Amino acid sequence: MKNVRPMLSLLLMFSGYVANSRDNTPYASVEPTLIAVVNRASWCQVCKANGDRAGAVLMSYTDKGLRVFINDLTDTASVKASEAALRKAHLYDAVYTSPRKGLALIMQHCGLLKSNGQRPVPTGIITFIDPRSHKRLKQVSIAIPDKEMKADIETMLK
Repeated sequence: MKNVRPMLSLLLMFSGYVANSRDNTPYASVEPTLIAVVNRASWCQVCKANGDRAGAVLMSYTDKGLRVFINDLTDTASVKASEAALRKAHLYDAVYTSPRKGLALIMQHCGLLKSNGQRPVPTGIITFIDPRSHKRLKQVSIAIPDKEMKADIETMLK
């Protein structure tokens, strides 16, 4: 019994060291050249049908400079947590702001339309964002074919 305690403590120390060393992966040190924010929810049928496939495509580009954020829209608590994370990363406006166009832009300038630009965000959407300017580059559905998603990502990574 006396030999078990030191062995157990060594095992615990070693496992803590291994767990902490995983935080220093090359992914963490790679400066992102593109950010993808995935809007998902557990109740979304598009997410259920395409989430794993689209996630695999996105994750295959993380070593090439793609940083992936999940915007969980499942319930009020997850929306608040995701909003806080997106605001901390300065990505909230790129995901939630919809620029006015055409007649809406004219009405906004005349003071006939509020200029907050906020709108609900649908699930099953990936928003690609430039990490330097934090501007939205493109939004795509997670239901698009892998080939199309890969072509879009590769174009934006250049």
